[in-house]
Amino acid sequence: MKKSLLFKLLALLAALTLVAVACGNDDDDDGAAAPAPEATEAPMDDAEPMDDEEEPMDEEEPMDDEEPMDDEEPMDDEEPMDDEEPMDEEEMATSRTWGAYTYEIDFEPSTRGVTDDTVRLGAMTQDALYGGFTDGINARLGRANRDGELPGGRSVELVQYVDDGSDPQANFEGARSMVENDEVFGIMVTSAVSLPQTTDYLDENQVPFTGWGFMPGFCAPNDWGFGFNGCLSGFAFGVEGADPLVSVQNIWYDFFGTEDIVVGIFNSDDDAGRAGHALYENLWAGKLAFNDFVPTQTAGGITDPTRFVNTVLEHDPDLVILSTDFAGAITLKATIAASGYEGPVADYLTYVPGLPGSSPDLGQALEGGYAVTQVPPLDDSEPAIQQLLADYEEVGAFPGFGSLVGYWSADLLLQLIAAAGEDLNTASFYQAINIDGFETTQQSGALGPVKWPADHVVAPDCTGMVQVVDADYVVAHEFVCYGDPGR
Repeated sequence: MKKSLLFKLLALLAALTLVAVACGNDDDDDGAAAPAPEATEAPMDDAEPMDDEEEPMDEEEPMDDEEPMDDEEPMDDEEPMDDEEPMDEEEMATSRTWGAYTYEIDFEPSTRGVTDDTVRLGAMTQDALYGGFTDGINARLGRANRDGELPGGRSVELVQYVDDGSDPQANFEGARSMVENDEVFGIMVTSAVSLPQTTDYLDENQVPFTGWGFMPGFCAPNDWGFGFNGCLSGFAFGVEGADPLVSVQNIWYDFFGTEDIVVGIFNSDDDAGRAGHALYENLWAGKLAFNDFVPTQTAGGITDPTRFVNTVLEHDPDLVILSTDFAGAITLKATIAASGYEGPVADYLTYVPGLPGSSPDLGQALEGGYAVTQVPPLDDSEPAIQQLLADYEEVGAFPGFGSLVGYWSADLLLQLIAAAGEDLNTASFYQAINIDGFETTQQSGALGPVKWPADHVVAPDCTGMVQVVDADYVVAHEFVCYGDPGR
């Protein structure tokens, strides 16, 4: 895939233009744990005798009462373990299949970044797109340390932060430095230039990383990347078993109360926009009034919005979607609203808490417009948001968009680490999440639950919507998950 396309995926994939048809329905038992043929990490307990009712061994090879079973000898396929007899804790399966993918512990456990007292973590993002990323991380890690959330009384420590400057090589070097020099256990990272060079390196070195799951590293076959909203782009990247997302379409069906709507779309005129154009043709087949292109800011921007406004007025669709860069969204929202068009105009990038009130010009441009968001809107009537705001107050920070991405990335990594228990290492982490299976827990108003290993392939497909009213964001549609809960 071209670098320019991946670099622009933030605008495309954050917009959830990757929707085509309804999500599939994977049954819960699809991911049932499957014992490995040979699990040398889990030998039979020497002190536990064989059940008298079990089939005896061949008479020519009697078992010495004092001699334990050889670890290297696999169990006879014709003598399966009694399903009703619980597994000994030391005999847990070290392999699991989910769909087309197998998860197994085939590496030496490492306690990199883990001491008796602390867990060392790193963070990396693009400051240009996610300013305040570490504010959110510090707010969430601070509560974990105050409340003693991790088993064994460990605290978490953010030992390094890297701004990759939108440079893929800097992204890779930053990740490698944090692992090899700072010896972090895990990383929180959201960047449009976290390309396979980086995420494959983290995967090969058994480094768990969390973030906004729109890049391919958060999807199978990588099994160390964990998106706080699952594998968002799996269908677009050809991940076997991945479902197309439906939330961007369903939220508008909910809004209008019908599927009988006509949609007009403006896409950025670049690789990402052209890919989005094709996807929208599929998504909104038969419902498109227009699906046109607009110039990007890097190509000079929209110098005369008149012709785009005229397209809207000529076709008068029920809804206008702006799948553009931030500058294009601001320009078109303002001019379309001023033209007298009365339908909703929505984008995917302009939910920036505090922005309309702090910048009168931008506030005026955004007034009345909508933004679809994949992080929960800051509705302070919800318990999760009350907690979030209290966490930010503790560190004297403000929950802007970039910091919210950091907050939810940290929240996820903390839950994953806690699931591994007091005996934390890379193997116990992998066992707890990818083999035993894990699902996050959230208060009302937070992100939707994510679960693994399923969400290396699919996603809970959650989204919400806000509108700018009197220079402030108000919730126009509650944050809801359209994905299959049985995935």
